[in-house]
Amino acid sequence: MRFTTISFFQNLFLIFILIFVSKAKKRRKTIDCVMFGATAATTTSSACAQSARQSSRVLSSSLTSSSSTSSSSESSLLFSSLRNTHRHRQRNASSPSSSSSSSKKGNVILTSAKLALIPSYSNLPHPAKTAKGGEDAWFIKPDVKGGGVIGVADGVGGFGDQGVDPGLYARVLAFECLKAHQVSTNPLFGGSDPKAMILQAQKETKLPGASTLCVVEIDKSGQLRAANVGDSGFKVIRGGEVVFESTPSQHYFNCPFQLGYMPLSADADDANECAEQYSFKAMEGDVIVVASDGVFDNVFNEELVRVVGNSCSQGLSYETMAKCAEDIVLVSRAHAEDKTYASPYSLEAEKYAKETGTKVKVPSGGGGGLFGGLNKMMGKGGGGGGKMDDITVVCAFVGPTAEAQGEIMKSVQLAAGLYDDLMQARNKAKGEEAKTLRTVQLRKQMDEAFEESKAKADMAKKQEAAAPSEFSKAQIDAMDSATVRRLLQERGLPTSGKLERLKERLAGVKRM
Repeated sequence: MRFTTISFFQNLFLIFILIFVSKAKKRRKTIDCVMFGATAATTTSSACAQSARQSSRVLSSSLTSSSSTSSSSESSLLFSSLRNTHRHRQRNASSPSSSSSSSKKGNVILTSAKLALIPSYSNLPHPAKTAKGGEDAWFIKPDVKGGGVIGVADGVGGFGDQGVDPGLYARVLAFECLKAHQVSTNPLFGGSDPKAMILQAQKETKLPGASTLCVVEIDKSGQLRAANVGDSGFKVIRGGEVVFESTPSQHYFNCPFQLGYMPLSADADDANECAEQYSFKAMEGDVIVVASDGVFDNVFNEELVRVVGNSCSQGLSYETMAKCAEDIVLVSRAHAEDKTYASPYSLEAEKYAKETGTKVKVPSGGGGGLFGGLNKMMGKGGGGGGKMDDITVVCAFVGPTAEAQGEIMKSVQLAAGLYDDLMQARNKAKGEEAKTLRTVQLRKQMDEAFEESKAKADMAKKQEAAAPSEFSKAQIDAMDSATVRRLLQERGLPTSGKLERLKERLAGVKRM
């Protein structure tokens, strides 16, 4: 009986040991599964990164193979190839095996082919304004997650005659635009409202001066939104032609709408009323050019397209955007210096002069007269010449976000340096801004004092007019000449003149 009891407890102990060992094995298996999952995720991430790099190389190779020489006809072939590449990616994106990101919800497959804006820029100040860096300002904000925003501001040079730096106003305006980029961000696509950016920038730039401003933004889906005040602007180039563009917003020829600090300047235009808005569906391979009027006053669309095509003949990349911007700047300056060139500005000036009978001075000072006529006859132009000005160009192409990460990062680094420059201008402006606010406050106080004084004077006049006369008409009619003169003399009024006039004067004396 004792042996049986001991055996029973031994067996029970063995059963407990077996259960414990079994649970330990299951726990170890679970840990191994978790560790394997983490390793697999890391491996997958690495594979995706490698795949993206390979896709980027394939894209670059594709663009390079479709590139041409410097002729305009061959540049058209480049853009045609880009359109084909775009269509190919669209077809792939509809497939679950597409390289674009996808996720499953039940039986529904969600795909997203995100697009990004990859910009660079170039600037050349007016020869007389080189020392202070010109009066243009610009900004870029690429995004590694897709989308992006770019803009150009052109300070109004006329304020320089008043001791004001127009360039400072333009740079602070550009900085405030960047700050306002998230004013109305679309959480789904990452887009924002360019007009809202301009409104906020104008409100926060509390300085003397004025500037034009053009802002272009695309979201991750490729939807382009833009807002423009003045004669800076943008153009979208696709397939060897301008497929979409802004138009100058101006009061009349060579007098564009201008942003300014409205409490300080009565001549400033309100962005809420004058900002022109644009919307357009951008596509992969599009090139967007945003520039000051130093470009558009000197370069026609046909030549702009040709320059872009030649600059991008080796494919679209950050480097080709930098080259494209620089080439446009150089062409613009060459035309600005040519006194016989029939520029867009000189042709528009001629048209305006004919329509209004107004004489328009050509900035380059040449092209007309005898030699201008001879040049026209000889086919050498003979227009009014180009317009010398600050020249700023921001060039950007629309590319696939996943495959263009390397190019986007180059733009991001460029944007960081530009942001630092704009930040320095913003800090420099703080002292001037304090003066401006004091001026606005003093002007407000003076205006209030004037209005108060005017109101008191108006009230006194009304009271005087409403007060009864000291003498009635019957009393004055019964008075002789000597009495009328005596009463006038006692009240310090003139006593000379005919009796009828003296009685009218006495009738105007009010009872106190």
